[in-house]
Amino acid sequence: MLRKWIMSAAVCILGGISACTTEPDLDKVPEIKFSTDVQRILSAHCNFSGCHGGGGGEAGSLLTYADVMGYVKGGNAHGSKLYQAITRRGLVAERMPPSGYEEVNAENVKLIYWWIEQGAKNN
Repeated sequence: MLRKWIMSAAVCILGGISACTTEPDLDKVPEIKFSTDVQRILSAHCNFSGCHGGGGGEAGSLLTYADVMGYVKGGNAHGSKLYQAITRRGLVAERMPPSGYEEVNAENVKLIYWWIEQGAKNN
């Protein structure tokens, strides 16, 4: 009886997770701008001295659009290192930001996702 209950619970949980991870209709999403939306998020969570602030460290800079595009595949958020790092998905070795720094909240992750899926424009 317990085994049957556990299996039923697992099916319900997995079904709920997959329902929550459907991709949004990008035609209904407002245009996300690099200059006002994405840079604000990166400045708050990534551009510190010793991290991605352009101080010459091995982390690589995220200060400019050109810098960011080294970590982004326009139109492919799931294949972009930036998205993988802030969501802990994919093949990125480390989760960003590292422990001790404020994580990128779900709303800002969504904005970065939408921006990348919209083509990662320099707008």
